[in-house]
Amino acid sequence: MRVWCQRALSISRHEVRQVLSHPVEWIAGLAVPLFWALLMSIAFGTGIMTKLPVGLVDMDRSALSRETIQALDAIPSIRLETRESSLAADEDLRARRTYGTITIPKGFEEENRRGAGAPVVLELNKTYYAIGTILEVDIKTALSTLQMTRLAVKRTAAAGGTFTENGGHLRATLPDVWFLGNPSFNFVAYLLPTFVPGLMALGALLAFVSMLAREWREGGLRMLLKESGGSATAIVVGKLAPWLLFWLLAISVWTAGFAGWAGWGAAGPLFLWFTAGWLLILAMAGLALLVVAISPTWVIALSASICLVAPTFPFTGFSFPLDAMTPGARAFGELLPLTHYLEAQSQIWVMNAPLDAVARTQMTLALFPIICFAAALLILPLRIRQWKKAEAMAAGLRAAEAQVPPQGNPPAAGFWKTFALTLKASFLSRDTIAIFGMAAAFYLVFYGWPYGTQQIENIPTGILDLDRSGASRRLINALDASPTTKISFVLHSESEALDLFRRQKTDVLVTIPEDYSESLARGENTTIHILGSGAYPVKARAVQSAAAGIISNKKALLDNASLMTPGTPVASLEAAAVAAPGLLVTYRFNEISGYGNYTVPMVGPVILQAVILMGIGMAMGGWLAGRPRLPFMRDVMRRPWCEGLGVFLAFWSIAFGWMLYIEGFGFRFGDYGAFGNPEAVILVSAFFSAAVTAFGLAVVTLLGSNAWAAPVTVIISAPALFISGAVWPLENLHWAAIAVSQLIPTTPGIFASAAAAQDGAELKDILPALLHLLLLTGFYGLCYVLRLASMKRPEALQGAAEDVV
Repeated sequence: MRVWCQRALSISRHEVRQVLSHPVEWIAGLAVPLFWALLMSIAFGTGIMTKLPVGLVDMDRSALSRETIQALDAIPSIRLETRESSLAADEDLRARRTYGTITIPKGFEEENRRGAGAPVVLELNKTYYAIGTILEVDIKTALSTLQMTRLAVKRTAAAGGTFTENGGHLRATLPDVWFLGNPSFNFVAYLLPTFVPGLMALGALLAFVSMLAREWREGGLRMLLKESGGSATAIVVGKLAPWLLFWLLAISVWTAGFAGWAGWGAAGPLFLWFTAGWLLILAMAGLALLVVAISPTWVIALSASICLVAPTFPFTGFSFPLDAMTPGARAFGELLPLTHYLEAQSQIWVMNAPLDAVARTQMTLALFPIICFAAALLILPLRIRQWKKAEAMAAGLRAAEAQVPPQGNPPAAGFWKTFALTLKASFLSRDTIAIFGMAAAFYLVFYGWPYGTQQIENIPTGILDLDRSGASRRLINALDASPTTKISFVLHSESEALDLFRRQKTDVLVTIPEDYSESLARGENTTIHILGSGAYPVKARAVQSAAAGIISNKKALLDNASLMTPGTPVASLEAAAVAAPGLLVTYRFNEISGYGNYTVPMVGPVILQAVILMGIGMAMGGWLAGRPRLPFMRDVMRRPWCEGLGVFLAFWSIAFGWMLYIEGFGFRFGDYGAFGNPEAVILVSAFFSAAVTAFGLAVVTLLGSNAWAAPVTVIISAPALFISGAVWPLENLHWAAIAVSQLIPTTPGIFASAAAAQDGAELKDILPALLHLLLLTGFYGLCYVLRLASMKRPEALQGAAEDVV
């Protein structure tokens, strides 16, 4: 055992020396993921959406409309921008200059005095679902408060008494929601505990795979076998140990910082939160080892790891509940370590779950590294023998090639031949054919899979009925009939209900107060209490919305019933029959307010960018690192302004074709909205594809090989979405995140794509985004060409320089 430990320690020292002497390894495998994790930690600022631009069209210009505008203007989340006409407001809505439009119709004051018609109209751009939802909730709350105040004033004037007394007798049943761990629903507490650990897990996985495949990729396996005495386990432990220590420390620092320095605390034992993070990183290490052990090539190993882990955030249930997904998507989500890490985090951070429940979750999480390591170590000895044999053969081939005399300089391939050779080499390689030939189509379907139901449904909901009355039973039956909720239990003991809630036997707990039926009978206001987890706030919000709709319907029935008594004036009955709601909400461009209709169109450009960056990294990086280089690549490096641009055009044509597929067939097949403005969609696709292609070529030529291209480029995908303005408004992003976002093609690309394809914006409205994409293309294209020009040195010298890097 002592000898084995010494050998493993020797391998670890060798690994540390290797990483420190090759900056590209520690930059790509350690620094880049940490950079994105740190940037995302500050990106969302205070975590509260404020001063979002909302168009205002006041067609009434009355005292009542001015009072309403005053109430709306006091909402912190909106910034009213007056427009003279509905047409101008609609143009701003399509171009994302505003996120919504509030219209006060003509005759608003007169109709409200008569008790009929003329509601405030709110139009929301539901292409931006998350932002639109916040605006809808805040505006509804403000107008409901204003309406209740007006009713209380009228009641006081008509019946006498005090304003407070009459305000408490409006028969308004209010659903009140409380999020454990995040009572004010701050987005920092909602997004970062999921996003940062998930980003670290992805970064660790990519680093593990690239590191484990290094000797397979570059040679050196025989040296490791000699140093380890032929022990596969000593090699694995020795190579993994330094990387594991780094990532285990990184996720521990994050957990301590979030719970301690950031002040979010932990309801349960903090140590168990640490162990959940350690098990997540160990699961990534085991998965990396298993994938490397079973893959036919190291490129396929890296691609398979990315395919499994990179797009899995939606399957964890943090944004769209697992219970609302199709059975297949839910089953896949249960196979992901991150899903169980988030569950463990919720138990410790906010739920203070009993230790036996926490232990079950952590044991489930521990199964991932145990199974992966056990399976990989069974396969690894056989694969090592195969790699050793292949390495010896490759060394012989290189020695034979070194004896072949140089053939001189053959004629240059030329622009169009280079274009054709690039396409041929991209699609005929077993390492890249799947990336260029099917990855975009696969990811588009894969990413949309969990959102197939569109609406949030089947949320496990527990009922604590403290009233035990006929009225409470009718409310429970109505909740049970709602597609949003799935009743888990109905209990009358508060301690028993809270225990089941903390054990996560239900996701949301609805409490009906003991004076519920009595308050209804007296015509008094009452409150239904909704308790949810701050780690999964979407669930409680959905139940709150369902409860509000049910309560509003019942309130309307009671109010109308109170009018149906002998002697009621005919005018009052007529007014009640035609009375309109105080607010009429219309969803634009995503009329069903579907979660898939929001997410997939926003992610479409991110998918295209990730696929093309990875494909270019693997293909072009491999050609640059190849010894000897392909003939057409030598021409590319000698004449970057000719053959180099031929390579650019080839990759651009692939990107452009797939972007049109995504925008056309992909979005239309998924019924997400497509080709709202066909000419604009084609232009956006062309410009965005050019920017992504130039970006990918600039990165891969800077790295000079395909060894670490994927860790650098794939890790960008999720942050690029969150800092693009698609999820969190640009108006509230930290200035550093805004600065970085402007360098990524998806920032203008997502906006321009959504505006053209889903919102049908006019071409003039997306011209700034097209110009932005053109500037990025020029900048990254120039970096690519200049970098190629600097690589024109003799191949032997260039290879030596790259080996140093």
